[in-house]
Amino acid sequence: MKLMAATMVGLVALAGAAGTSRADIVAVFADGHGGVASEGGATNPDGTSSSATGLGYRLGARLLVFEGYYDYTGFGAGTSVSRGIFGLRGGFGSDKLRLVLRGGAGAIEEEGGALTGRGIGAPDRRGAVARIGAAVEGRIAPLLLVGVGVDGETFALPATGGPYGTTGALTGSDVFAKLHILFELGV
Repeated sequence: MKLMAATMVGLVALAGAAGTSRADIVAVFADGHGGVASEGGATNPDGTSSSATGLGYRLGARLLVFEGYYDYTGFGAGTSVSRGIFGLRGGFGSDKLRLVLRGGAGAIEEEGGALTGRGIGAPDRRGAVARIGAAVEGRIAPLLLVGVGVDGETFALPATGGPYGTTGALTGSDVFAKLHILFELGV
C-alpha cells in the first residue's frame, strides 16, 4: 500500500514538472489497448480466480470534465466484455506527459462468461458497472499518445437461464492493467 501511494505521488510530481499544460474544452478520442484482466468469478476447480489477456478499443467524447465512452475488450474463444460509461475525468500535467484519473458508471455486457467464468453454454449477460481508473500518457505526435494504466470495476449481473441451466445473479469486481495508444482530437 505504501508503494502504491509513493508511486502515485511520484507520478503526480512528474506530470506537474513536465512543462506547459493544455486544456481541451471538447475532445473526441479512440484508443487501442491490450492487457491482462483478473476475472470476476471463481473460474478454477479450486475456487480461485484466474487472469486473461485481452485486446480491445475505446471510443469516446469529453466535454470539460465529463466523459462518455464505449469500451470493448475481447479475450478470445468467443469471450468479450463491452461497456458504456459516463463519468468524470481529470488530466494533470503538461502537453507532453499527463496523469489521467477517471471514474464513472454505466452498463456492461459479458459474452461467453468473460467475467464470470468461461464454459460451454456460458450465458451472455447485461448489467450495471462502476469503474475507476488511472493512466500515465505521453504524447508522441500532435494527436497521438501512448500510455500505461489500470482500471478497476465492480459489476452486478442478473440471474439468467440458458441451455445448460439457470445461472444466479452475481456481483463481482475485476482489474485490467493495460498498455494503450490513443488518438485524441480536442479544441
